[in-house]
Amino acid sequence: MPSLTLGKITNYLSAIAPFICLAGIVVLQSQEYKKSTQELETANYLRQEQAQARKIRYQGQTPTLNFDNLIANWTYLNFVQYFGDEPARQTIGYELVPNYFETISKLDPNFTEASLRLAIANSMYAGYPEQTVTMMEQLLELVDPKSEQSAALWTSKGLDELLFLGDKKAATNSYEMADKWRKVSNNSNVAESEIDITKISELELKEAQIRAWSGVLVHVKDMKRKTEIMEKINILKLEISALQERAQD
Repeated sequence: MPSLTLGKITNYLSAIAPFICLAGIVVLQSQEYKKSTQELETANYLRQEQAQARKIRYQGQTPTLNFDNLIANWTYLNFVQYFGDEPARQTIGYELVPNYFETISKLDPNFTEASLRLAIANSMYAGYPEQTVTMMEQLLELVDPKSEQSAALWTSKGLDELLFLGDKKAATNSYEMADKWRKVSNNSNVAESEIDITKISELELKEAQIRAWSGVLVHVKDMKRKTEIMEKINILKLEISALQERAQD
């Protein structure tokens, strides 16, 4: 009786074996197709990005014939389209944001609305807050303090200096400059800084830095930059541990 049952099972398995193999082949082919499609999409996005990079260089290097503002607006519209292409950005990241930022800020330093958004994009999405601070320093030398939202540029710079660089002194200076420019521009839309940096402890600051860098990490696709950010986070964690140990002594 057991041998009869075993024989039935064997016959059954023999009967369905081709279907099992076929199902396996279909799954493998499906996986290969998906991988191939993803590779094609990535290659296509990279080609698009290379074309966009050439366009940005052209817009930044071509004589403007006194149409700087118009070209800056045009370049900014290109940036908005680039930034809003979610499938592409999720696949290859935001590597062209610094290019857009540099080009637009040179063409029209007083295009503060664009500069503020580009600064956030460069720090939080492209993952280059250090570069943002440097570019902001260069930009602020050219900006008219009376231009709309000019004070907010200092506030944005101060936030990057505090949350990413951990530089309380530089951030304090930026917030003070923001308050000065706010009064000069008489722009009520730019709120006075309410951050009292002196009350932020080193431990609190480093914890905030970890949260800030961790928030950036999810948007960065470049593996080299990801590794750099993870190293920054690990160093901050070690520094927090050291501070906690000293506090217990």
